Order: sequence, then C-alpha cells, then structure tokens
Amino acid sequence: MGINVIAEARVQVLVEDTITLFTPALKIDEIRAVIQNLRCHIIPGKVIFQGILHKQIFFVNEDNVVVHQGVDIPFSGFVDLAPAEPGQCCQLTPVIEFIDFQLLSPTSLREVTVIGINVRLLDLPPFENIFCTTPENRAVFLSNRNLFLARGKATSTK
Repeated sequence: MGINVIAEARVQVLVEDTITLFTPALKIDEIRAVIQNLRCHIIPGKVIFQGILHKQIFFVNEDNVVVHQGVDIPFSGFVDLAPAEPGQCCQLTPVIEFIDFQLLSPTSLREVTVIGINVRLLDLPPFENIFCTTPENRAVFLSNRNLFLARGKATSTK
C-alpha cells in the first residue's frame, strides 16, 4: 500500500513586520531566516497552513559592535484544493523567496518576506499509521536547506 498524491498547488505568503530593536542600530549587517513549526489542517476544499518565520538579525550598534537579535514571526495562509477532505494528509515544502528590510529609525526595522509553499494533498490507505508532517520543515534557498541570508547595505540612519 502506498501514498497517492491527490492534488498539488503552490501559494505565496507575504509576511510584513516592524521590529523594535533592543538597542539602536547604525546599520543592518545581515538577516538569516528559516521556517519552523510548519503544519497544516485540511477542511473541505482547502488546506490551511501556519508556521513561524524565525529570523536572526545581526546589526551594528552605536559602539560599532555587531550584536544579534532573534525574532519569531507567525504566519498563516491557505490554498483552495477542490478534492481536499478531512482525513487526508498534506505535505508542505516552504521556500523563502525574498527578504527585504529597511532601517526606519535606529530602533525600528521594517521587514518584508515572501514565502512560497508547495502543498501536496495525500490520500493515505486505510489503517496505515503515518505521521503527516513534512520532514525538515526548513526553507530552501538556492539549494541551501538551512537558511535565507539577506545582507545589509552600507547605509546609516544618521
């Protein structure tokens, strides 16, 4: 007995956030991002998903020292799949496609991230015990399964 792919779809999610930095920044050095805790729920005609966009922000403070701040940003979305029914399984494959950021003030960072998610709707045979989750729920960027890296520009808010 095997697993049958019933339907597949691709959807994009836009995640926007303004983060308050714990200390004033002169510039952003880099931002690393991964997807965590990605899960799905199936209702008739839809696959609903949610996860956490985890970012590691490295920035230069007023003492010219590179410091770090982590942030978790929840996101969610859905995709219409006509054959979706409760009891089926979904497989989610996230891809961080784009990150942009702007230092609005020394303590305010605006970030925009585009996450692409491939959704597969699976039909499990009866009585088969399979835990329905995507292995290694991490984003893929340019063949690197671990992170998306955005480098800062050499600009200052002063």
